[in-house]
Parts: sequence; C-alpha cells; structure tokens
Amino acid sequence: MSDTEHANAEGRVAIRHVTLADFLRENIIWVVLLIAVVATSIVSPVFLDSRNILNILRQGALLGIVAIGMTFALIGGAFDLSVGATMGLATVIVIKANPATLGSSMGVVVLALLAGLLVGVVNGILVGRFHTNSVVTTIGIRFVVWGVTLIYTRAQHVWAPDMFEPLKALGTGNLWSIPIPVFVFLAVAALGHLVFSRTTFGRYLYATGGNSTAARLSGINTERIQLISYVLSGLGAAIAGVVIAARVQDVDPSFGIGREFDALTAVVLGGTSLFGGRGSASGTVAGVLLLGVLANAMTLLGISIHYQLMIKGLIVIVAVAADVLFRRKKD
Repeated sequence: MSDTEHANAEGRVAIRHVTLADFLRENIIWVVLLIAVVATSIVSPVFLDSRNILNILRQGALLGIVAIGMTFALIGGAFDLSVGATMGLATVIVIKANPATLGSSMGVVVLALLAGLLVGVVNGILVGRFHTNSVVTTIGIRFVVWGVTLIYTRAQHVWAPDMFEPLKALGTGNLWSIPIPVFVFLAVAALGHLVFSRTTFGRYLYATGGNSTAARLSGINTERIQLISYVLSGLGAAIAGVVIAARVQDVDPSFGIGREFDALTAVVLGGTSLFGGRGSASGTVAGVLLLGVLANAMTLLGISIHYQLMIKGLIVIVAVAADVLFRRKKD
C-alpha cells in the first residue's frame, strides 16, 4: 500500500491511501491482458513464437491507429461510427490515385489524409454545431462515405502493382525486426497520450465529455472541442488507411466496413466510457492488444469464426455493463 498526497479544498495536505483494489481498478485492463497472455501461452505454446507475436502486433497496429482516433470522439462524449468507411476510402485513394498526376506518393498520402479530415469536419459540424445524435449521424456519414468509395472505384476491386518503394516500406517494412506499422501505432498512441494529459485541449475534451453543459457554462467552446475531436478521429482512420494501402496494395471497395465495431470494442475494453469524460490512450493500447491476443488465441485453439463473433459480442456486453456500473457507483 502506498500513500499519495493531495490538497483538499481548504489548502491543507491530506493523505489518500491507494489500496491494491484502487490499483487493480485503475489498471484492470493490463491485469486482464497479462492473464490472457499467460493462459494462452499455457494452452498453446505456439502463441509465444516470435512470428506469432509479431503478427499480433502487426494486426493490432492497424486497428489501434483507428482506435486511438475514436478515443478522442468518445472521451468528448460522442460516437464516431464512420471510421471504418473513412479508413476504406483512404485506402482506396492511396491505391487508385495516380501518383504521376499528383507529383509523388506524398501527394497521394496527403489526399487520403485530407479525405479523413473532411469526414471529421462534417461529423464535427453536424454533431457539435447542430447537436445531432452522434450515433445516427455518423452511421449516416458511414453510408455516404461508403457510397463515395463505390462511385470512385465503380464498385470494382482496385490494385497498385507498382507501389512506390518508400510508401510500400511503410506497410511492409521492418525496423529492428519489428513491423513499421507498430511504430506508427506507438507514435499515434504517444501523441494521443500527450494531448489527453498535457494540453489544454485534453482537459477541455474531458470536461466536454463529462458534462457538456457545465463545460459550456464555464467558458469552454464545446462545439469547437467536438469538432477537433472528430477531425482527429477522421485523421486516425485515414492514417490507418494509408498504412493498410502500403501493406496490401490491393483492396475491395467495401474494405473497412464493419471495422468501426472492432475499434469500438478495443476502445471500450480499454476503459473509455461510452458516456464520455473518461478514457486514455494507454487504455486503448491495452484494449487493442487484449483483443488481438483473444482473437489469436481462439484461432490457435481452432474455434470457429462464428463462435469468435459471438464471444466478441459477449465481451462488448460485459465491457459496457462494467462501464454502466462504474458510472452508477460514481454518481
């Protein structure tokens, strides 16, 4: 047991005892992740094979980039269910756009990021400025973006047989034997952590998600905060799309549809509240890793994909129930 000092309302220094229960509650996702890793390594020794671990990290990195972006929206008190379609559009843009016309592969990447930014701006204006329901709104935008992708590709499979090598390395290269997408994910997560914990925007974001009315009355421009959170969510999806395009170099125009629910699952598992005002980048990282470990474990154990979907759904229900109970206890 350790003691943590904090100042009370009268300026005196009080002692808050941090118990083991407090520690476990605040870090439960990491404890569960550790248990999952140990249990899986016992039932399937193949799990700890370096190639298998790197595969989990590679797959998790792509989902994680999207999930970190979604964390911004959820902490701000809003859903973003358009990230899957946005990721798909960005992927298609990178693969299908003509680099010669845009001057370089960097031009293609910028175009994809601008698409994600635009989707975020539209979501932010509708939800933040006009106060539309974020679930319904972003589902609608999801279909709009998907439709744009189908029109752009003429609903045909697209591929890029001659992907520029520097861009190709972003998706398929390794650094110190670790896939480069993992470093991209870690960079995005680190940036997210800094924004959440070290910036005025981060503090305002938590305040907006926790109680938007109180935040607005205290002088916070909640409309702008939600707009920025949606822009960051859209950019996260677009960055993931760029990395995926560099890796696969061919894709179906419907790619990305449904991935928003995987991202949402990871974010909720990581402790981000569906009601807003609570969450962290580190928690989302843990949620992504836990989801990857569980999916890999079920595959190694030969569990049918149909049962895997059921189990994933049950995990979401448990995570949401825990979030509701935490909120009731807090209130």
